[in-house]
Amino acid sequence: MGKGLGGAVDGIKAALRRHDKRARPGGLDCALADRIDFLNPGHWDALTAEASFFLSRDYRRLLERHTPEGMQLRYALVYRDGRPIVALAAQVLEVRGNQLANLPDSRLRRKALQQLGTRLLVCGSLVSSGFHGLAFAADEDPALLWHGVAEALYRLRRADRLHGQIDYVMIKDLDEARHAGAAPLRDFSYRPLTTEPEMAMAVRPHWRSFADYLADLNSNYRSKAKKVAKQVADAGYRIERNADAAAHDARLHALYSAVERRASTRLSALPPGYFGALAQLAGAQRFRCTLIRNDTDIVGFITTIKDGNRALGYYVGLDYAVNATVPLYLRLLQCLIEDAIELRCEELSFGRTAAEPKASLGATAQTSHVWLRHRLPAVNALIREVFTRVTPDAAPQRSPFKEARTIADED
Repeated sequence: MGKGLGGAVDGIKAALRRHDKRARPGGLDCALADRIDFLNPGHWDALTAEASFFLSRDYRRLLERHTPEGMQLRYALVYRDGRPIVALAAQVLEVRGNQLANLPDSRLRRKALQQLGTRLLVCGSLVSSGFHGLAFAADEDPALLWHGVAEALYRLRRADRLHGQIDYVMIKDLDEARHAGAAPLRDFSYRPLTTEPEMAMAVRPHWRSFADYLADLNSNYRSKAKKVAKQVADAGYRIERNADAAAHDARLHALYSAVERRASTRLSALPPGYFGALAQLAGAQRFRCTLIRNDTDIVGFITTIKDGNRALGYYVGLDYAVNATVPLYLRLLQCLIEDAIELRCEELSFGRTAAEPKASLGATAQTSHVWLRHRLPAVNALIREVFTRVTPDAAPQRSPFKEARTIADED
């Protein structure tokens, strides 16, 4: 009994310490902005030079010109003793319940969900998957850096009240290493959530072409890969690699929208013009667009971004009527591998959905996390209880390469 009471007292004291830490300034300064050009460019560039392409000022300007409807962009620079230590890119958007549950067959449920709404502040990118919202100074204490992140997000949330109350703050897409380093966020009432894993594959150094990749597959998976390519060709379609995305932007957007409408979660939709602008900004050394087409129509596309030493499978678009009989999607995934090899990347990220076909190509699941906080302490306690019970579905495991053959592959 006494031990239980003592534990409760210790818990209360710990909660009070966390509250005191949250309520006191951390000795840091923040510059907040609605546009990237309102911040000191030298300070932003110094922090983001080795970070993601999606944090570059050029890309941020592009996104400001092609912002999804209902989204507002926010930025912050955090300083310690006048020195920039954190660069932060975020978005504010209002989310309706029907954006989180795609229920075209239920008018009543769709109407009910549409009545539910919340405003969300997201640190990271809602139009890309990965750690694309933060850059840190290299020689600072991680606890201080995450304190700076929490303080900047708090200030952004409070400054945004003229536009409406922000209910949730999210920091998205942390891998295992970054997730472990983000533990100081618990002191600011953030709680971690394990999300759907990223499917990724190492690009082997000796691969110089797609043929080299095929040669490393065991005979069963190699035959399946060749069959997919043959089925697409036999249906009268060809692959057009390194296509001009700007010239085909309208068609790409229509195909992308067809995929977007089917997504179970639809937080943001890219506007027309985005793909063409991105292709022109990133250039051939960083961007690839692959089409599946015949002489009259484009029926599928996929884009690849080189981000550091990684290739990111970015956005895909499909004619679903054609895909019902011709394996367009599988063929486009193969093209991602060809892009990653050509761009001389060390790793290829296939993204988070459709894990089965990606695993069959050689991808494995990489654990990913977000950290979430609600403005009300009572709701934070509920989040903690709910999220500890939520685990994503296990991703399939396949062994398509020769040196990793299993009995299952032999069957």
